[in-house]
Amino acid sequence: MAADAFEETLAGFRRWAGTTERKLSGDPEDDAAELSTVFSLMPGYLGIDAPSRLTAGSLHELLMGVYPRKVTVLDREDTASTIPALRDLTSYLADTGAITEPIARAMDRELDEIEPDFADAVMDPSNWGPATAIMHAMHRDGVDISDSAAVDLWIARQNAGVFAAAADPFAWEGVDLKEDFGIPDVVAPVRLPDDEALTALAVAAPLLADLRDLARDVRDKPVRAAGVDPFLLGLAVKTELVQRDGDSLVPGEDVEWLDDLAEGTVALDAWDHAFAQVLDTTLESADEAEPPAGEDLDLAGHGIALVVELFLGARAGVPVPQLSESLKSAAIAEVPPDAAEHQWEEWTGAHGDPAGLLLGQLGKLSAVTVTNGVARLEPLALHAIAAKLRACDVRVPDLPPPGEMTADDVVLLSMLGTEQDFTADFASWVAERTPEDAARELLSFAAGEGAAVRTAAAQVVSRLGDAAEPAWRDALERPELRCYAKMALIEQLAGRDPEQPVPAELKRTTEDLAWFVADNFAPLTRTIGRNATFPFDMTQLCDAGWDVSTEVLFDAMARLDHPDAEAVLTMLGRHCDSKKTAKAARKAAFKAASHRASRRS
Repeated sequence: MAADAFEETLAGFRRWAGTTERKLSGDPEDDAAELSTVFSLMPGYLGIDAPSRLTAGSLHELLMGVYPRKVTVLDREDTASTIPALRDLTSYLADTGAITEPIARAMDRELDEIEPDFADAVMDPSNWGPATAIMHAMHRDGVDISDSAAVDLWIARQNAGVFAAAADPFAWEGVDLKEDFGIPDVVAPVRLPDDEALTALAVAAPLLADLRDLARDVRDKPVRAAGVDPFLLGLAVKTELVQRDGDSLVPGEDVEWLDDLAEGTVALDAWDHAFAQVLDTTLESADEAEPPAGEDLDLAGHGIALVVELFLGARAGVPVPQLSESLKSAAIAEVPPDAAEHQWEEWTGAHGDPAGLLLGQLGKLSAVTVTNGVARLEPLALHAIAAKLRACDVRVPDLPPPGEMTADDVVLLSMLGTEQDFTADFASWVAERTPEDAARELLSFAAGEGAAVRTAAAQVVSRLGDAAEPAWRDALERPELRCYAKMALIEQLAGRDPEQPVPAELKRTTEDLAWFVADNFAPLTRTIGRNATFPFDMTQLCDAGWDVSTEVLFDAMARLDHPDAEAVLTMLGRHCDSKKTAKAARKAAFKAASHRASRRS
């Protein structure tokens, strides 16, 4: 019913825009395309069943809250048609009596208030949903979003933490992790203890205790510098707990810094400061020792690179040899090849493996653990790095305990997390309910989401195997899930008996393929560049068992009740590198608009 009201409004708006004597705020075709987008958001996020139910207050929620989170806009200029489209919609609704003149005036005033800030809100990463942030990150990194292999490679690199370790010197306090390390706009969610538990961990960190003891000792009497571990000494001097007086150590200007760790947020603040100093000074302290070694090696900033790589490795961790090799490659990058290996061996012979030194100090700070040769970040470090990333405009979602996760959390983790993280949490989440109930919960969530999330949710449900069969059979009644349900059920039947014929109710139709294509191409419709081209290869569909021509497929898409079908056809018409395919798509896009109008007239 709701879909009918929105489609009727859009068809009526098209007719009105072609005949009204009013001066429109936008172009009629741009208006229609933009209204199609905003209409798709209204039922699920505003809870209204027709555009005539819009109010001035709901416009602010729609445009400043929902739109930036759910609609991907890569170019600020592409926001220019949204407000004009809604102004023209307001005029249409008032002219046709769907809303009163006072309501129309109130809506116009609200649009006046929203307009100056709308583009900023849409382009602000803190407002983006996961799918939007991922699209922005891929676009920024130059990924051809129509190339599934390129997309898969990009995702794999983010999950594995593959990036060039920083070679330029910088400090934790001043580094922009997003810019300097190529971090995407959104990363996998993290699960952290509450502040009370984090504070207890900080208070118990052995390295803070050692610093506290040294500060106490120098207040009693001077302490010989030679008797203090050089890494602890470097950290104590850097934080001004102590200062040198010849060969001795005496109280520094901030000698009382660690006296009151149990009070409020002091412990966490102290730990964060110590964490920054360990990253910045550990290799520097080793480099100050005699005799000098590896004079051309660049070892600045690699503590930061190491913990960022560990953060992106998530709970799976990173093998220590991999960390060592990454650091070595960056350190010798600017050293002449004939001298690089010699200088590296000279430095490590004098001081040890740099990655090992960093991991040792971070371990004393309760920031890292190493088990069976694999290093992993502990909660205090996860908390510090997540906070730093958020300060650099990276979205780091919070992940609740498995027992409190929603279907939304599960799908988000499947899209952004590592396979190891997802497998563990998904098993715990399913254990809180039956596999059948888990499948129903996920499919119910998927039915109300956009194409990208729906596709990811269907892939998660497929992990439940035969236990999901009842849920998949119920999903056959949902147009937005039917194509996925048929594929899953056919696969289950084939697994039991490859010779068994496909039942009539599971035979795949052209409409099923049309919906599947619309879903899989929908995320591209607002992200693909104006001059981009991509193939639409029907042979791949034929190889997968879909024996249908491009013309027949596009015609079926034009008749779909899919919110993105017309946009997908329009995109294919503009960007397919095959002229024949592009022409068929343009023809079908015209049919899509005509079909809606004829059905509602």
